[in-house]
Amino acid sequence: MPSSSTTTVTPSATAAAADGGVPAASTLWDVPPEEGESNAEDLIGAKGWEPSRQWRPVPWCWVPDWVAGGLGLLVLLPVAPFMAVLIGTGELSMALCLWVHRHSRGLFPALGRVVQRACATLGAHVLRDPRNADYLPWMIFLLLWAPSLFLWAMYRTATQGFDWTFFFVYHFLRIGPRFRFFARIHVLVHKEGHDHAGFFKPPFTFLNQLNQWVIGPFYGQVPNSYSIAHNKIHHQFHNALDDVHTNLDLDRTKPWSFVVYLPRFVLYWTGISPLIHFLYHREWKFARHMFQGMLAYYGGMAALCYWNPVFGLAYCIFPNTEDFIFFGGISYMWHCFLEPTDPFNQYVNSVTILKGKDNIWNEDFHVVHHHSPGTHWTDIPKHYQAHVELYRKYQATIFEDCEQGEMLFWLLAKKWDLLAQHFVDLNGKMTVEQKRELIIRRLSYTVGKARDEEGAKAKAAAAAASLKASKND
Repeated sequence: MPSSSTTTVTPSATAAAADGGVPAASTLWDVPPEEGESNAEDLIGAKGWEPSRQWRPVPWCWVPDWVAGGLGLLVLLPVAPFMAVLIGTGELSMALCLWVHRHSRGLFPALGRVVQRACATLGAHVLRDPRNADYLPWMIFLLLWAPSLFLWAMYRTATQGFDWTFFFVYHFLRIGPRFRFFARIHVLVHKEGHDHAGFFKPPFTFLNQLNQWVIGPFYGQVPNSYSIAHNKIHHQFHNALDDVHTNLDLDRTKPWSFVVYLPRFVLYWTGISPLIHFLYHREWKFARHMFQGMLAYYGGMAALCYWNPVFGLAYCIFPNTEDFIFFGGISYMWHCFLEPTDPFNQYVNSVTILKGKDNIWNEDFHVVHHHSPGTHWTDIPKHYQAHVELYRKYQATIFEDCEQGEMLFWLLAKKWDLLAQHFVDLNGKMTVEQKRELIIRRLSYTVGKARDEEGAKAKAAAAAASLKASKND
């Protein structure tokens, strides 16, 4: 908890505990200011921060932004055009799937119900929590699908060499219509990373970590990244300045800022910056687990590149680089808002999407995910409803009738009116223009570490003591 003038037990944290939720290990962001306090500089000063557009995290403080931006373009430009083609064809194929579904005379819904009942029965026998039975059809399918496609690609490359048509077909089939397969496996890896006891109960515990160690690598996922780097860094700092892929020092109203941000996300996604973070802080156990995942992933990649460099580039390296852009964009969007008058408020600093078009296992409730990561995904909407008055009180960053990809596009295209039209004011008082101004204010506020961190903390402590004294008088 930051050493500010705020109370040590926040209303939202107390409510989460009372509701049966599990507050995050660090409540860094969960610090709404005391009534009557509006000096945000004193709040961030307590952390040794200050409003800044010059500060950059290590190693980006050692190079100008144009260098980071240039590296970002090197990541973006070679991969983005092909990704755009995959996304476009994925949208068309999804439209076709929905048309077939509508004209199936109930066949596919009936088949879906049969699969659900079968997986519910199976889940009761193999899962620690039977509520996770919805995971099973996707895990079974992807466990068969992804390795089979990969072996097919190996065989075809060995016998016929590389060709662009098959390259496209492979990745189209791998990610699925409207990237359904791609999205499901990454959400499964995310859920698995947060479930420390594992999905499966004895004697099936050998299946725990199946997603991140067996299926995930076909989709560019480094094993142990979510369970170690995501949990122990991102969920400790909640995108604050010590988070290895923070974006709070960048003006998020500028599209160029995303390009500058990309290289720091690449270092995170590859495991490099988390490993350095753990070594620097002497967190040897975390460093060892992170290194094990990196060694297995990059060792396998190196072996396949040695066997056939073109195959390695097309079918091993490409999935990793597509994640840089997909998840770099999603990460950038989830935490791009910061309220200047209330900079540590978690209801503002994470995005919530209501009635989302792509809400896989309730991932759209990102505040709940940070606020109470132990809440089961089936209970997340209830958790939101139980705390909706706090969302209302703090004018939470909420959007509706959209999805992450749309929001990222609106953000990078500076479509402030579209963002404002989808922004939810739970108090029902704001005009569209006021919402627009709020969005821009929260996107443009930037912070950095003060050159004299101890001096900033001392100044903030003095201000807090003065405020306390004035209240006691």
